[in-house]
This record gives sequence, C-alpha cells and structure tokens, in this order.
Amino acid sequence: MQTTKCDECGSLTANHDITNYGSMEGGYRKLCSLCLNADMAERCGLDGFENIRLESIELTDDAGKVHQFHFRTHLMGHIVSLDAFELQDGSPSGYQFQLVGDPEDDLYALLGRMIEKIRRALAKKHLKDDEFGLQIEDLVVRGSIDS
Repeated sequence: MQTTKCDECGSLTANHDITNYGSMEGGYRKLCSLCLNADMAERCGLDGFENIRLESIELTDDAGKVHQFHFRTHLMGHIVSLDAFELQDGSPSGYQFQLVGDPEDDLYALLGRMIEKIRRALAKKHLKDDEFGLQIEDLVVRGSIDS
C-alpha cells in the first residue's frame, strides 16, 4: 500500500486517506483525515467533534466471500461524511458506501448504521448465472460510474 507523509502531523498515511487541502492563493498541503478534520473542526467552532480513526472490518456476502471494508471520516463544515470501501491496489474499489450525519452526533452510532447498510447490500445477490449467461438479478442495477 502506498503512503504519503501528512504535512501536519508527519505520519505516514495510506494514500486513500490523504486530502490535498488548501487553495491556489495559499498553496496546498497533504493532510491525513485526522488533521483535516481537526482543522475543519477548529474553523467551524466544533469543539465536541469526535475525531477518531476507525479500524477496518471484514464482512461476508451471501456467497460466503469475505470483504474487508476500510473507513474514512471527513468533516465538511456542519456535516460529517463516513465512507466505507474496499481496496484494490491501494485505492478504493469494489463495494463503496457513504453516510452523512451531524458532526455533533455519536460517530459510533453512524458507524453502526453504516455496518447495517453494508450487511444489507452484501446479503443481496445482484447477478445470476443461468443458461443465458450472467444476468442482472431482479432487474435491479446498483453501481456507480466514475472516470
């Protein structure tokens, strides 16, 4: 996994947890999510923001395949975003989820909601392989397109 040194705390951080933060006028710094969130909390006057790093977890899908999910929180003004994602070659790939909440709420409660959301998605079979080949199950397509 490739890492980058956080310009604020100096810790080596996985690239998927680094944000280029700043402006053209003032320049940019590479910040880990903890330093980014601490800066945002200070700017927004959110003294009670629970700024923690969440450990990855493994969950099993309906076919018995194990998926490892990593978490990232981003404080964006008066909302907090919790992302859950799998990694492939050090970058978010595969299943990806996001929940948005209030920064003053319990982050572990948001994490609990996220885990339930992931479990529901992993319990559903999205594709079936029948005599016509690989088909979409129940005529429902879920996914995202990015460049």
